[in-house]
Amino acid sequence: MAEDPTPRSTSAEPAPARAAWLPWLAWGWVALVVLAAIAELTGWDDLRLALDFQRHFR
Repeated sequence: MAEDPTPRSTSAEPAPARAAWLPWLAWGWVALVVLAAIAELTGWDDLRLALDFQRHFR
């Protein structure tokens, strides 16, 4: 068997940690979508206007 010419590190490198804010961001978007769906289905005009992001960017 031939030896591998590339040197390998003997120290164990820690795996890159996932960003701690990523689950919070994902659940925040889920909550916004759920609130928007509830507002649309129940006819809550106040909540629907508060969640209408498009009007802020016109």
